[in-house]
Amino acid sequence: MMAKLVNIVLGFIIITSTCSWAEVKPLHIQADTMEVFQDQNVLVFKGNVKASQNGLELYADLMKVFYTKFKKSDSQKDLGKMVERVEAEGHVVITQENRKALGEKAVFYRLPEEKIILTGNAQIEEQQNLILGEEITILLKENTMIIKGTPVKATIYPKNFPQ
Repeated sequence: MMAKLVNIVLGFIIITSTCSWAEVKPLHIQADTMEVFQDQNVLVFKGNVKASQNGLELYADLMKVFYTKFKKSDSQKDLGKMVERVEAEGHVVITQENRKALGEKAVFYRLPEEKIILTGNAQIEEQQNLILGEEITILLKENTMIIKGTPVKATIYPKNFPQ
């Protein structure tokens, strides 16, 4: 059976290291199927998921977008949605320019910390550099990465290393 392609442009915000939360850029998502659970404020994308926004691309088997609805006052209609977190599972690959993050699960938290937690054979690749750990946490506001594992492994090449 031919998989149905869902290509939706959402005015949601996803965490990226180059995109401020204050900026609202469209998030483009493709998947084989999409389910909407309005009572739970969740969108679920399944199969061959590809999401892109502002130069960042995410690939996974499954992606859940958790959001809250907001309005200015009780008399006004629903004015929009704000993403609380995004969870990606299964063969997760996140790319941006010459950087790549891989793992079995990635969770993007918007508030209050603005962070990404990557688990399940987590690794970060940038050019020849490689960092491996059980869990990699990226704190976006602080521009900090915390790698946990037993052991944590890193291969880092000096900038002038001959290739």
